Amino acid sequence: MRSFCGERKIIEDLAEGRKTLWELLASYHWSLRDFIRTVNRLYEEGVIGSDGRYIYLQRSYRRKGTFGSARCPRCLGRAVLPAGYGRIRRKFERLLAGRPKPEIKFFQGYMRPDDVFARIAIMHSYDDVEDRSIILVGDDDLVSLALALTQLPRRITVLDVDERLGDFIGRVSRQEGLEVEFIAHDVRDPLPAELRRKFDVFVTDPLETVSGLRAFLARAACALKPYGSAGYFGLTTLEASFGKWLWLQRFLAQMNLAITDAIREHSSYPTKDYGIGFPYEEEILKRLKFKYDLPPNVDWYKSTFFRVVAVGRVKPPACSRRISLRVHDSDDVTWPGGERTVS
Repeated sequence: MRSFCGERKIIEDLAEGRKTLWELLASYHWSLRDFIRTVNRLYEEGVIGSDGRYIYLQRSYRRKGTFGSARCPRCLGRAVLPAGYGRIRRKFERLLAGRPKPEIKFFQGYMRPDDVFARIAIMHSYDDVEDRSIILVGDDDLVSLALALTQLPRRITVLDVDERLGDFIGRVSRQEGLEVEFIAHDVRDPLPAELRRKFDVFVTDPLETVSGLRAFLARAACALKPYGSAGYFGLTTLEASFGKWLWLQRFLAQMNLAITDAIREHSSYPTKDYGIGFPYEEEILKRLKFKYDLPPNVDWYKSTFFRVVAVGRVKPPACSRRISLRVHDSDDVTWPGGERTVS
């Protein structure tokens, strides 16, 4: 299907001047698959050109009027900024030295430290940090350590399949006198009974297939106290189509979780800094109809930060059942291994 909205967005961005592929992608509001299809079509139709580093318009484009839009230069659209976190943010950044590199087999990628504290600021503004029990279902961002440094939560528990993270979190916690509980856990498996209905708040960044969203959010919801609890999670449009977003809204409603906030582009992921030859960019470039060589010059992978709140009693599904997990679907063009299901 031809994306006229996507075409207009790219053309209007280029009307301001030439841009890199990554700069265009960083401001794109639709899926990565749609972006690649649209850029290729505009190139084949002679609307845009490329010298291998920059993309530019082949013919002049006149905008209607002089109106534009701009993000707040202070908060960058995140609405709530951290206040008073300077000392612990600097300490957090020092503690990140030696963190495990992202592993493609675990579908990992961590956000910038500033965005970690921007998340905590949103949570704190809703009174979801101080004296709260918080469970993190997956934590390659190490939000648990940042939360622990605030000394505000009553309990912090991390569930993650990657035991390297557990070793790192445990080592840093002992070194700094922090209290963070780590439990090695695969979201396909039922949530341990002793963790069910015990937490005020969950935080997770789910795998963005339908089964991945179901598994991560169902396990997180199983951990919530039945009443008055809340949850936070990240979701992209690059790897999750709006059809998937619509499915997600219905799934949350079935669990009696209502969306209170959805802050676009709240978190950015510095893929250029991972230092492991992560295949995201390579897979994108292989699908272009023109030669392009410039590595990422901006953080192009961004996610929307959601907050949900329990309305009445939380009704999580499948707390006692194993969940089959598809780790890749047609929305995802950055995973090099093709579609795969893990039972």
